[in-house]
Amino acid sequence: MYKRLLVVIPLLLLTGCATQKYAWNGYDDSLYSYYKHPENKQKYIQKLQDIITRSEQSHAKVPPGIYAEYGYMFYEANDYPQAIVYFTKEHDAWPESAFFMEKMIRDSKAMIDKAKPKGS
Repeated sequence: MYKRLLVVIPLLLLTGCATQKYAWNGYDDSLYSYYKHPENKQKYIQKLQDIITRSEQSHAKVPPGIYAEYGYMFYEANDYPQAIVYFTKEHDAWPESAFFMEKMIRDSKAMIDKAKPKGS
């Protein structure tokens, strides 16, 4: 739960500052729906992926926190290498997220190391 807050709190803080500058593409509704119905997690993940894809295809900046949230979905699924990819994208796109993203990247790398067989 603590790690989830590390991702969500900065997102919420940044959201208040940037609500009109980015194409959020229904993110707020999908987040609300996900919190009300966590069993629809795949639908929420697809929405995050759609927001990223649309932004990247139109050469627009991905809204703050979206890469981090998407990366956290991989983290929760124990896909730490993919999580690192998106935490790094968030870090690079939004330097103000560096503290949180560096921690999530370190945690992900630690989980990868922990999963390696002893003696590797």
